[in-house]
Amino acid sequence: MSGSEVDHGGVPVDHMQQLPRLRRIEGQVRGVQQMIETGRYCVDVAHQIDAVIAALRRVQSDMVRDHMHALVQSSLASDLSEAERQRLADEVGSLIARIV
Repeated sequence: MSGSEVDHGGVPVDHMQQLPRLRRIEGQVRGVQQMIETGRYCVDVAHQIDAVIAALRRVQSDMVRDHMHALVQSSLASDLSEAERQRLADEVGSLIARIV
């Protein structure tokens, strides 16, 4: 079992599908740098920064969704201790508080 499966209560979570999106975001950030270097209009730069932030939020949302799904699956497993169930429930609460 990999480290991430242990962290997800034994339920595997694959975030590898996020890598192409993150690479696109990386390109967007390089584009923002280039816009600044070439003296582009501030409003245009600000719009591109908004696009980068929105793309990162989508990655965050998908990852948190998948993580919470794994935590719920783990918490429903009958072979977890009550302490482990509580830890998973606390983690779900913490994730919700962080993204709200």
